[in-house]
Amino acid sequence: MTWLTVKEAAQALCVTERAVQIAVQQNRFEYRYVEGVGRGGKQLRIALESLPDDAQARYRGEQAPQPDILQFTGKQREGADFRTLVVTEYQRSGLSPEEYVLTFNAENPPEDAITTSKLFRWQRQYRQGGIAALIDQRGGHNRGQDTIPEEAWDMFYSLYMTQQKRKIKLCYDITKLEFPDIPSVSAFERKIRKVPLYAILYYREGNKAFEDALPSMERSKLDINSNDIWFSDHHLVDTFVKSADGRRAIRPWLTVFFDARSNRVVSFLVRDASPNTTAVKQCFRNGVEHCGVPAEVYFDNGKDYRSKKAFSRDYPMSLVNQLGIGMIYAKPYHGQAKTVERFFGTFTDRFSRRFSTYTGCNAKVRPECMQTSNEEILKLAPTLEEYIKALTAYIAEYNSTPNGGRDMQRKSPNQVYQENLKVKRIIRDFDALRLLCGNSEERVVHKNGVSIKNNSYFNEKLLSHVGESVIVTYDPANIDKIAVFDMENHAICMAEAKIRTPFRHTSEEDYIRAAKEKKAARAVVKKYAPKREMNIHEIISRNQLMEKTFQESGDTHIVEQITPQAARNAEILRETDISARGRRIREEDSVSAILSREYQKQA
Repeated sequence: MTWLTVKEAAQALCVTERAVQIAVQQNRFEYRYVEGVGRGGKQLRIALESLPDDAQARYRGEQAPQPDILQFTGKQREGADFRTLVVTEYQRSGLSPEEYVLTFNAENPPEDAITTSKLFRWQRQYRQGGIAALIDQRGGHNRGQDTIPEEAWDMFYSLYMTQQKRKIKLCYDITKLEFPDIPSVSAFERKIRKVPLYAILYYREGNKAFEDALPSMERSKLDINSNDIWFSDHHLVDTFVKSADGRRAIRPWLTVFFDARSNRVVSFLVRDASPNTTAVKQCFRNGVEHCGVPAEVYFDNGKDYRSKKAFSRDYPMSLVNQLGIGMIYAKPYHGQAKTVERFFGTFTDRFSRRFSTYTGCNAKVRPECMQTSNEEILKLAPTLEEYIKALTAYIAEYNSTPNGGRDMQRKSPNQVYQENLKVKRIIRDFDALRLLCGNSEERVVHKNGVSIKNNSYFNEKLLSHVGESVIVTYDPANIDKIAVFDMENHAICMAEAKIRTPFRHTSEEDYIRAAKEKKAARAVVKKYAPKREMNIHEIISRNQLMEKTFQESGDTHIVEQITPQAARNAEILRETDISARGRRIREEDSVSAILSREYQKQA
């Protein structure tokens, strides 16, 4: 047997001498005292053979055997992954240790804070043994040395590792009925903690939880350019704001489009209704208007991203076919972009928590001050306009802040986006783009024109199509006028609403809200007499859909991208747009008056 001094043992173990002395006091290693200079005339010696295999190999100058990572728990592996990330990011950063520690602690939660001493120690361990050397094995010197009978453990383990998710105490009590002499429940608790996380997830949570926990494939972004791929996702904001009518505290929805190469937010949209295809198209349209057309879009499998008329490659007139965009759908139950997940996590920590009405993602984490009435929350809640103004400033800040993500080289999303924007595919005809991103419905032309959302739309050119089926397309953000096409997708005209709302455009969401409020009002009529006459058009005029985007600059090769048919349709619709020529259809105008003018012309 080989006996080492405390210093030699510390070097072999890659720890301090004090740590070795503490381990000896805990009987983790075999040791003895020999005569020599020291306390009481004795010196401590540690048996080399009692040290871990890697420490023994390190002392002998041999290649240390690589431990099987899977033998460690999920928590241990997660900790090693985190330390590996810290070390590798530091090595790539080009910063001094002090600068890197300050930057890292500023960009991460307090519980993940590091020090220079930790950084140096992890770097030394990583160089000596890779990721396995960063496994925290404290408390594992007696791994496998338990006093639980094998038969008792098998029974306990079979009871515990099921999707019934039985508590350890219940499994222990049942096992004790069969094996009365087993050790205490704490022995079972210690042993179950050594079971790898992946095994626990698979047997207690199910295959999906197991698949979600598996490490995702890290993809380099150096082989793609800006606007090659856009991601999109929705997020229910963790902040209460006032609804458009100011009567309710709501959590709005945020829809975002990201550029995959630069992590830049190219477009976002906030609304107080659940996300749908309309929200996706509106957000996408604004991104295209300001940043150009992406080569591909990467969506998840939500129904709002599966609209046939918008995103299907099998539908010839779909948005992606008309713009020549490739479609990628994420594998079911696998998120498309960790960039999106990280953004929303950072968004919550650095923006949502700024507001006194921060409510958390669910009731379990909701602050106590938000567990109150709607009236009390309204006193603290910002308006939707105030919230969007603050959000616009935050996203501008995010896009211009250096990013430590993969292949970002600590540059800002804006900087990476501009540096890698080789070709910018644009659409100069925004009217054609709005048609492509609008909602489409099939209607029959009647004597008053075409009806949409309980309103009639008319243009003189529709008189020759009475009784025919047509396709109408409208911008959900402005439903004061619609585009009308024949069934072969050739433009007929632009038709305006016979009843116009005052002051501003009417959105599709205005009509939806109005319909809901009408229904509620009819239910109340039976019980209560009306106290005043409701002005329905004031209700309709409330704006529901609000959107913000960013401008950009830089010299890039510009390519105009639009289909000829879409351009021709847009030109026809502009020619038939009455409002564009300074004319307006007034409420007193009737179809008979228009017909009379037509007869006079013919006479």
